[in-house]
Amino acid sequence: MSKKITMAELARQAKVDVSTVSRALNDSPLVKPDTKAHILKIADEVGYAINISARNLRKQTSGAIGIVIPVNPASGQTISDPFFLEMVGAVSHAASQAGYDLIVSVPPSESEIAERKLLMTGRADGLIVIGQAGRTDRLGQSGIADKNIIVWGGHDETADYVIVGSDNIEGGRLAAEHLLSIGRERILFLGDVDLPEVKLRYDGFCMAHNAANNPHNGNLILKESFGGQTVFDAVRNFVKEGHEFDGVFAASDVLAMSCIHALRACDLKVPDDVSVVGYDNVGQSSMFTPTLTTIDQNIAEGGRMMVDMLLAKIAGEKVRSAYTPMKLIVRKSCGA
Repeated sequence: MSKKITMAELARQAKVDVSTVSRALNDSPLVKPDTKAHILKIADEVGYAINISARNLRKQTSGAIGIVIPVNPASGQTISDPFFLEMVGAVSHAASQAGYDLIVSVPPSESEIAERKLLMTGRADGLIVIGQAGRTDRLGQSGIADKNIIVWGGHDETADYVIVGSDNIEGGRLAAEHLLSIGRERILFLGDVDLPEVKLRYDGFCMAHNAANNPHNGNLILKESFGGQTVFDAVRNFVKEGHEFDGVFAASDVLAMSCIHALRACDLKVPDDVSVVGYDNVGQSSMFTPTLTTIDQNIAEGGRMMVDMLLAKIAGEKVRSAYTPMKLIVRKSCGA
């Protein structure tokens, strides 16, 4: 078994005194950057282990941020949803780059206040909450804006908390505009319009229809949540009931891909009979058959933005809600 390296031994090898090593390991501004880099390099080479818990205790920080993912089991959606996985990956990468660990919390119910638990117990210095569904009242409570919380979701001018997300209205408009431009006239909207982000996407979807003098038919809405199996069944039943449509705008890529499977089960071809557009641009969308036309809301950039803004808020800075860059990605599910 190799001998554990002491701070005194580390100081000897770095040719500095022990107090300088201690300050460098605690990221003290009193140590010159080149000296600090030299000490950290030697510490890494000799395998010196920094006591993170002790250091964080001295700094009164947990060294971690939390990400809360409220999943509704009744919807069929799970933490394995590609959107959640990619968002956790993006946030985790950005947090790691900033020297923070990530705590993932999946509340068992909408009444479970995971946000407060993580902050009040000191397990996390700040929180990122993915989605507003079922939590708008709690997020809107008096004083929440002063807490170290950033929310991913649809922008709301009345919200007093900081939100990061794509321009959902513009995304819906772009999707409908594209479908209408390729000659699709009866377009099914697939998604639960009671959810804040989905409602905004539908608003933009309707704006494009109105601009084309083709108001959207309210009968062409399938109010389904983000669970893939429930959507497959709903679309298949919708077709069997005799509803006719030549295009679909789905509120997520998972919904879009489930829809395509259902259309195939009904002997409808995509894109020959029905063109399909999704939302998110998850990794699977470019590998699906046919490749999926979708709205790219730039999940990777969104994760980085939320971490940067959260750390700025932890540092006492004021931050404002912001949009991620987004665009329409045209692929074969629309006939491209």
